[in-house]
Amino acid sequence: MKKTWPFSVILTLLALLLFTFPALAEAEEDAAEWTVMFYLCGSDLESRHGFATGNLEEIAGCVPYSSLNKIVSDYPENILSEEQLAHMRVNVVVETGGSREWHTKDLGMEVDASALQRWHYKPMETLNIEASNTFELEETLPLQSMADPETLADFIRWGVEKYPARKYALVLWDHGGGSKTGIFIDELFQGDVMYLDELRDALLGGGVELEAVLFDACLMANLETAYAIKDSAKWMIASEEVVAGKGTAMGSWLQQLYFAPQWDGARLGYWICNMTHIKYANEADEQSQQLLTWSVINLSEIEGLAEVCDRFFARCCEAYVNDPRRMNILASLMYGVEEFGSGSDNMFDISGLLYEELESRFIGMDIYWDMMDAMMDAVDYAVQGAGRSKALGLSFCYAAEFSPAELDVYARNCPSPHYLALLDAITPAWTAPAWVYEQVQPLPDIRELKDYRVVVDKRIAPDGTPGVFTLEGAFNAQGYYMNLYRVDEKTGNTLRFGTTVGLLVENSETGEFMFCPEAPYLWLAVEGVTCDAELVSFDYSDNYLFNIPIQIGTEQWILRCGYESEIDGYVVYGLWEGYDADTGVFGRNVQSLAQMAGQEFSLLYPIDGADDGGRTVYQSSEPLTLYRSLRVTEEPLPEGPITIEFWARDMFMRPLTIGRAEMYWDGQALTLAPGETWEGTVTVVAPEE
Repeated sequence: MKKTWPFSVILTLLALLLFTFPALAEAEEDAAEWTVMFYLCGSDLESRHGFATGNLEEIAGCVPYSSLNKIVSDYPENILSEEQLAHMRVNVVVETGGSREWHTKDLGMEVDASALQRWHYKPMETLNIEASNTFELEETLPLQSMADPETLADFIRWGVEKYPARKYALVLWDHGGGSKTGIFIDELFQGDVMYLDELRDALLGGGVELEAVLFDACLMANLETAYAIKDSAKWMIASEEVVAGKGTAMGSWLQQLYFAPQWDGARLGYWICNMTHIKYANEADEQSQQLLTWSVINLSEIEGLAEVCDRFFARCCEAYVNDPRRMNILASLMYGVEEFGSGSDNMFDISGLLYEELESRFIGMDIYWDMMDAMMDAVDYAVQGAGRSKALGLSFCYAAEFSPAELDVYARNCPSPHYLALLDAITPAWTAPAWVYEQVQPLPDIRELKDYRVVVDKRIAPDGTPGVFTLEGAFNAQGYYMNLYRVDEKTGNTLRFGTTVGLLVENSETGEFMFCPEAPYLWLAVEGVTCDAELVSFDYSDNYLFNIPIQIGTEQWILRCGYESEIDGYVVYGLWEGYDADTGVFGRNVQSLAQMAGQEFSLLYPIDGADDGGRTVYQSSEPLTLYRSLRVTEEPLPEGPITIEFWARDMFMRPLTIGRAEMYWDGQALTLAPGETWEGTVTVVAPEE
């Protein structure tokens, strides 16, 4: 039956339309061009270092274009009308929380650490010397965790309702841990974190499409994060690498937005990347400059990139079952890819999979071409420092050595069911979620497949150096490594001196090739003193990144040191506070050597077998002086007993322990310690197997 509307209802609807359209038009006319929402979870970054305050100080230096009209009054072409200025309005709002202490008094902000507070930044409209920019407190709320998705969602809803605009930007400021950990550490709620699926829910709960989301946090330029927020924002600006506590060039890019609010999120991202690059160059902060990575991600292209990545892992699954040699070649693509963090987070640059000319062809040209196109579509713009020259804008999480609990979290954020099926197959202690096998077929357990075993012969080279000769599964290990230990004669402690990569060398007597340490009696030294050098990452260009633990006063730091093949030498980039075992994320406190020059420091060496509730126990060296430029070289080890521990990474980069060789170095040659042997055939397996 045809439905008809009563005449009275039609009149009511017409009346509503007559009143609604002008109201909507008026609201649109009244809306600002941008509302920028800063979500500042201060954490220890603020309580210990005042980094959030530093960024607020940068914001406090920004002024709207209207304040410049008087200055340019002699140049009429530069004067904007009131109507033009009305279309250039930019609102800035801030939410503070998550920190035990704030250092904002000089800004006129009496931040209450026992509450959540919302602030409106009110810049002066004229350049009156007696006027000042202010942060006006608009709302105080009961304390809640900044890592609670509803806290973030409510802030977004409040910002949109209170300060309507044509475009919205959200700045997420705090610690970041990439795909494994997520973002935020609220120190008032036992280090509460927000996982990526919770971040997705928070942004969807905000109820508005954001023009841009800026992650002023470490390790967040990754596929999993982009996939989590793709339905809530157009553009994402983030870093693949650790981000310095001073963050982006907040004052510079926000000032540009005040002057050019017609920008979209892509142009805003362009300026954020470039101005941050310039910021650290101007500050002569070599570490932040050398290891900087920032990129602008087009979130409308992320679905397509995720689909082609899933096709790549589908090909890996096919090779895993039917063609182990091809599986090895595909897995080896990860071996030389730019890696970010400390090595435990396993964040790898996606584009690195595509730039090894030979191995990448085994992906299949159909997937190779599509993956290359998808990456170029997704990464709109990227900048990188010389120490991260292969960082091309977007990473993904290679979770092959995660614990079952970590995989449970990661599986909630991974867009590839084929990848999760592969992780299930190579991780016997973990089972993928049921939804995975509604889309793909399960794979055989790796323990059932003989082709993936790694079997080695322990042998001594003619020069006395221990090594390993690969037998069955010769191509199943991605690399061989050596940890070095020495006994300190004064304390009796066995000290670890770090990790080096084993090299493939020819046995001159047999013509066979063995993996041996390259000159194990040569080791990295700082100002001539042998140090603990932990290998973080390396690439096919023979560029290496090392972490060297030191102590200044009562505080532990990391010297970040790189070997650069172009100069055939080592460069110390600067100081970094490193990984926090309590929170599970990286610190953002970085310092240049110049800032700490003249102070005494000691090299730190992990004591083998010592444990302090999961924390590493160190022994320190004699004091040294921290210079503006530290000399790092390869120096001979002192004579005496040393221990070389061999281990490998299997095809999937899981660590496999081979064994230890007790040796003696007399200054000229290595020999086995009395009664020690280094021989026999060993099948090495991952700990969970």
